[in-house]
Amino acid sequence: MSVYVTVGSTGFDRLIQTVSGKAFLQALSSQGFRRLVVQYGTSAHKFEPPATWSDTHGISIESFDYTSRPSRLIEKADLIISHAGTGSILEALHSGTPIIIVVNRELMDDHQSEIAHELASSGYVAVAEPATLVDAIARNVYMGLVPYPAADPRPIGEIIDEETL
Repeated sequence: MSVYVTVGSTGFDRLIQTVSGKAFLQALSSQGFRRLVVQYGTSAHKFEPPATWSDTHGISIESFDYTSRPSRLIEKADLIISHAGTGSILEALHSGTPIIIVVNRELMDDHQSEIAHELASSGYVAVAEPATLVDAIARNVYMGLVPYPAADPRPIGEIIDEETL
């Protein structure tokens, strides 16, 4: 099983530090995950996975700064761990893959927390912070999430018809 971690087009140092730590890797391994793919954005200096195979708990790790095709990584993932950027969240939700949103409370107005908690209240996502992510993995908070409804393209077609006819 595979986990995809993304911070989008910026950085999120505390999240990247957490996902490269031994405790996080052990939690993933105990849940049956064997592959970790990390998109770390501008937080490359914080990505320091363990150097030995035994310290990674058997997890294969791939990492990079950015990708122009996150959808192919999302499609291959069994779990997505994402910053609370709207674009990343929506892409993950539409994939049908379980998602844990990690909120960055260091942002000025904490708007990400509002988005994440609203989606969590509907059961579409699980929410964590860097300090609680290992526990969230260990407790399987991503299991049993409600599938996000597919978009209905009809309203936009009706609006276009109404405006052009």
